Amino acid sequence: MCLTIPGKIKQLKGQTAVIEQNKNLHSVNVAILNDLKIGDWILVLNNMAVEKITNKEAKQIINLYKKYDKNK
Repeated sequence: MCLTIPGKIKQLKGQTAVIEQNKNLHSVNVAILNDLKIGDWILVLNNMAVEKITNKEAKQIINLYKKYDKNK
């Protein structure tokens, strides 16, 4: 099973975005997504953006991960 991690776009240049995840910055490939802008949330798997999501969806996923971490 693979988990996608939400990231918020901080910079865009061509087919690469710099995203913030857990207060860390990462470069990811966004070639398969259209109409992205700074501030958008995306789901990332293996440094590849796979889906654009809403702010609400991102917050829900992040909260689920936090809840899981507390239960370890």
